[in-house]
Amino acid sequence: MSKIVEIIVFDDGNDEFKGYENRWTITKKMFNGGKVELTNVADQNIKIRSISSWKTRKILHLQYPE
Repeated sequence: MSKIVEIIVFDDGNDEFKGYENRWTITKKMFNGGKVELTNVADQNIKIRSISSWKTRKILHLQYPE
């Protein structure tokens, strides 16, 4: 289930996460996938306990620094 996504809509109290790297792992799906729990890829101590899945978008191409 470890799909990497980015958040495209920051609201509902999730504004505080705008300053972090916008790459997140889906760690849990709730309400038939309508909501998800996210863990930040760069800092795994940063979690969003619940956000609507439509506010996220799958990252198709990850670029790694050389």
